[in-house]
Amino acid sequence: MNKYGYLIFVILLLLGLLVTTFRTGQKLHVGFLDVGQGDAIIVRTPSGQNILIDGGPDNSFLSQLADFLPWWERKIDYLVITHYHADHIIGLVELLNKYKVEHVLVTAHQPDKDFMYQLWQKALVQHKLESTIVRADQKFIFADNLSVRVLSAEDKQQDFNGNSLVLRLSYGQIDFLMTGDLPVEGEQNILAQGSLVSSEVLKVGHHGSKYSSGQAFLQAVNPELCVITSGKDNKFGHPHPEAVKRLENSGCKIVNTQNQGTIRVISDGQTISY
Repeated sequence: MNKYGYLIFVILLLLGLLVTTFRTGQKLHVGFLDVGQGDAIIVRTPSGQNILIDGGPDNSFLSQLADFLPWWERKIDYLVITHYHADHIIGLVELLNKYKVEHVLVTAHQPDKDFMYQLWQKALVQHKLESTIVRADQKFIFADNLSVRVLSAEDKQQDFNGNSLVLRLSYGQIDFLMTGDLPVEGEQNILAQGSLVSSEVLKVGHHGSKYSSGQAFLQAVNPELCVITSGKDNKFGHPHPEAVKRLENSGCKIVNTQNQGTIRVISDGQTISY
């Protein structure tokens, strides 16, 4: 073997070691990306699978995604769309040009006359992809100790936010509750169904809106960490002081992308760090 062949061999060996180390670290990495006023959450499992929840209000989210994932990674195993508001899906159109997407999960709410929905459907056709409609109580198992359960997948609410796809991600003894833009009424419906919602990490509903994060819901979730995804000086005034007060009263640590940038939460299945 000449010196150039040996050098290539060493480089490939080191890359293999890096990949193996990353994939066997037994850590779950969840990134609440700093996309301004919008949502984009990336989950990287211990085995190296990527779950993306929403895609922000513009293409700038792609740089945040690239910073979070290993530089060689160009695959999204599961893309979840909570609902079809622009601040959750605009960046996904360009995502399909940059990454290979294996599965797309959505609610049954399909607003055929909505412009953003139509734009997204055209992108799916262009890339030969189809959406899979999920239902409440459906469960996706990624490993013996890693799963996602659908808590709400409404399709009959007049307001898009009320149809938000709500997921509970469980890794060992640690749970993440992803609420999309769900309002209080949706929270109450989940509680009325008797769904298990207690979670160490709560993605605060609707960017900290006054009309989300009700007291009863927060009491049931009992989060340790509350993550707000909102943009600096946004026109909606998110997070609203009343919502922040309810979060404070719940006793959780509050973090916000508009102040802290991308928030990375790491779990070994027993504890979380951030």
